[in-house]
Amino acid sequence: MMEPLQRIVAWLMNRVRVNRIQRTILDGLPVVLKRRRFGGGMVIRFGNRFLSLAGSGIRMFVRARDWMAWEAHCSQLLYPDRPVVTFGPGNTVRLPEVSGISLRQILHRHQTDPRAFVAAARELRRVHQIPCRVYRAAWSHGDLHLDNILYDSATDRATLIDFDTRHELGLLRIQRHADDLKVMLLELIAMADERWIQSATTLIREYGDAVVLEELLRQLVVPHGIAKILWFTRTSGCATRQMDQRLQSLREIIQQVTATRRMPHTAGDAPLA
Repeated sequence: MMEPLQRIVAWLMNRVRVNRIQRTILDGLPVVLKRRRFGGGMVIRFGNRFLSLAGSGIRMFVRARDWMAWEAHCSQLLYPDRPVVTFGPGNTVRLPEVSGISLRQILHRHQTDPRAFVAAARELRRVHQIPCRVYRAAWSHGDLHLDNILYDSATDRATLIDFDTRHELGLLRIQRHADDLKVMLLELIAMADERWIQSATTLIREYGDAVVLEELLRQLVVPHGIAKILWFTRTSGCATRQMDQRLQSLREIIQQVTATRRMPHTAGDAPLA
């Protein structure tokens, strides 16, 4: 498939939405309502076929009830102190609203305060150490683009949201964790200016797990064929020449970090009883 056609397909895919989001007040509390759109299951079936052919290692939930259960499980697992997730009416998940703005919004506002990416990296490292009974190993997100991390400057805390997608259960923990980082970094290299490198460097250094970063190095290779479409969805159709140059810069940053810091990361690998 020629690259221009790959870009068009990626552009179209980025505009597909299977869930409808609505913010409202229920019982005096701000909540987010997520509803599965009519026909969403059929769209997801085709999407999962593409993800399989692309070797993505992730899957969406065809059955709305499976997605709803995973959304509730992840919210409670990662943030047990927050109000519980509830359901209904129909295929609707009611989530407590999270304070803050997304990392993407921060970048679009041309804010360069590194605290947001410091907080995001530390929060990602924290949740990557939480045992998950579904994986029988440490938890991972599966679709950690920049809209799925919110930063609250008042508390200097980051929060992960939107658990619509899950990594394949057969993947190793380090593969899943490296993929979470890769998704964020691929979006950063698509930025129009050079501010991307500050955010990417902060993210890599603060995350700091050398084992995962070494796996990330192996994953930072531009694929071919169908798999390249997925890269274009992650990089907003970033020009190949720019992508190659910035990927090389990322590799150099990662190599610098791993050369000076090898941190043990064994808790997440222990299988659950």
